[in-house]
Amino acid sequence: MTDFDPGMFADSYRSGRSRFIDACDRLSGPAVIERQSFPHPLPGPDGQELFSDVVFAATRPDPDAVLVVMSATHGVEGFAGSAVQADLLALLPTLLAQQPGLGVILIHAVNPWGFAWLRRCDHQGIDVNRNCIDFASVPGSSSDFDALYHTVSALDWRDPNAIQALWQNQSINDFVELFAHGHYLGDQCPFFGGHAPGWSRQLLETVASHSWIGKARNIAVVDVHTGLGPYGYGELINDHVPGTAGFDLACNWYGANATSALKGESCSGVKSGLVDYLWHDVMGDRGSFVTLEFGTYPVTDLLTSLLQEQAYYNDCARNGQARSLDHEAVQALRKFFYPEERSWQQQLLFRGRQVVDLAVAGMTQDSRS
Repeated sequence: MTDFDPGMFADSYRSGRSRFIDACDRLSGPAVIERQSFPHPLPGPDGQELFSDVVFAATRPDPDAVLVVMSATHGVEGFAGSAVQADLLALLPTLLAQQPGLGVILIHAVNPWGFAWLRRCDHQGIDVNRNCIDFASVPGSSSDFDALYHTVSALDWRDPNAIQALWQNQSINDFVELFAHGHYLGDQCPFFGGHAPGWSRQLLETVASHSWIGKARNIAVVDVHTGLGPYGYGELINDHVPGTAGFDLACNWYGANATSALKGESCSGVKSGLVDYLWHDVMGDRGSFVTLEFGTYPVTDLLTSLLQEQAYYNDCARNGQARSLDHEAVQALRKFFYPEERSWQQQLLFRGRQVVDLAVAGMTQDSRS
């Protein structure tokens, strides 16, 4: 396993971006390379500018098949996706030489503010993966969720008993279904979908309008996340509607590894406003979107770390305090979504390469048929 370099993993947004830019600069061979850097409106904790960086690489101007790999949709989860992208960049010259009809688009740090500040949400408290919704017809919340929202808004991050009491009178699955589906009330509770398209959604809409996406015969989008499922395993979550072309392509390209949330096969439930849906609309029947979800720790730890950090965020907002990256709730969130453990890192890089191979093989076979 020495072929998998743990040095691909950064210890911060800043070092992850440096690795990404350096790897782009080292790309060589007969490739069409374009890089765009999108500045974020707010600075990072070091006072420097934040960027979402996008690289386009191919051996011809209009590739037939396009692979898109995204990182840090949920900011603090960006350590994993950034490493997968850095590893892929090192292999890219060989891959493009072997697949002359392939184009690769890497979106590093979809949510750079969350990556830099170690938040899952963005600078407006928006969960980017609940923001891709038609805001003219936002789903309403239930009375049960309204009560939960107000309880969470008033939580004290120092009181783990109050946090864990939230799900003590129901099954953990029922609580997750109520809590994580997505809501549109306000930013004082996790999974807030926003009141309008956020910065990261607008970024993705810009990238998705690129001519490569418009002209490609086949498109595979892989969005790297962490937090759900068995430790170190990378589940491929297929959120296409069963029976659609995108659903069938995911099944054909990835086999039984592609689990359906709508059919109850996945570690993830059905949710509103997913980034998936933005890409579904763009691709039509030409491609598939999968979430590559790497497991970390039990779901009760997920809920506890999310709620403690949210309570700390709310406390800072109420009292006008600056966010500290060293705060215990912030560091607990980072540890949950990024286990800095060698075997987890090796599993992640191995699976990342495997998924890229499956996506490329599936697309190029379809292009030849």
